[in-house]
Amino acid sequence: MTSTIHQPTNKDLRSFGLLMGGVFLIVAVWPLVIHGESLRVWASLIAVVFGVMGMVFPKGLGPLHRVWMKIGEKLGWINSRIILSLLFFGMFTPMSFVMGLLGKRPLQLGYDPKANSYRVVKKARAADHVLKPF
Repeated sequence: MTSTIHQPTNKDLRSFGLLMGGVFLIVAVWPLVIHGESLRVWASLIAVVFGVMGMVFPKGLGPLHRVWMKIGEKLGWINSRIILSLLFFGMFTPMSFVMGLLGKRPLQLGYDPKANSYRVVKKARAADHVLKPF
């Protein structure tokens, strides 16, 4: 796995700070709005720190942004393998098993020692078959 993290610009770091501040602000306000409980002070403080750092000194968020992107890259690598494995073993493998039980062979795989060629001759099409595709 190779790293594809680019050098962030001030705009990237500002967006990162404001986004993280917004997420922590939602975490802070959620119990107040949904459950009528008190505001989460720790999340409010983190939201303010991220927001102020993003607006005033975005370069200060550089190391945290780099760590966050490395974590995201690793999680993306893991998630893609999980999703593709679920797709393969949850959809393609059962479909192949059922098609095999039904005798369907869409690829026509197999060895025929009597065959001169495995070429499949195509049917001739009308000359105007692509003029009106829809």
